[in-house]
Amino acid sequence: MPLQPQDSPLSAFLKALRAEGIDCILVGAMAAIRQGAPLMTVDYDFWVRLPERQYVRLVSIAHRQGGTIRARTLYELSDGTQVNAIFQPDGLRSFETEWKRCRLGQLEGVPLRILPLQRVIASKRAAGRDKDIAVLPILERTLRLAKRLRDRKRARHKPARRSARLRRP
Repeated sequence: MPLQPQDSPLSAFLKALRAEGIDCILVGAMAAIRQGAPLMTVDYDFWVRLPERQYVRLVSIAHRQGGTIRARTLYELSDGTQVNAIFQPDGLRSFETEWKRCRLGQLEGVPLRILPLQRVIASKRAAGRDKDIAVLPILERTLRLAKRLRDRKRARHKPARRSARLRRP
């Protein structure tokens, strides 16, 4: 995807990943937020399909975009947006397996995969950090509400069944 003059630093970063052939999945709190969870976060977590020893490819992309390297896998883009590269999230299956389960979405106008909320919950539960445990009730409630909403929509769109009295013999 060619860069446009109006591209945000995040959009430019995502386009650069695509140009380098690096697939990524939006995970973590931002993936949950994109699915309706009422959370706040300061960074974007991207699970990248890349061996960890090749993290310098990500560093190079961040540098070319005018970003700052805060840690080996944490980059601050030119507008202050923080991007965290994840090589193997806790509690998830292989990248290929999770990729197939992901929702298609867009971020800053760039198509990408978003980890389903149920899998975000599994990852946060497996990570077991205090900050992850603290948001589990919110994520689980969001998941229940989303399921209820989907069920209601399905029920509204189901054709009404004819009663036995109205059926022809």
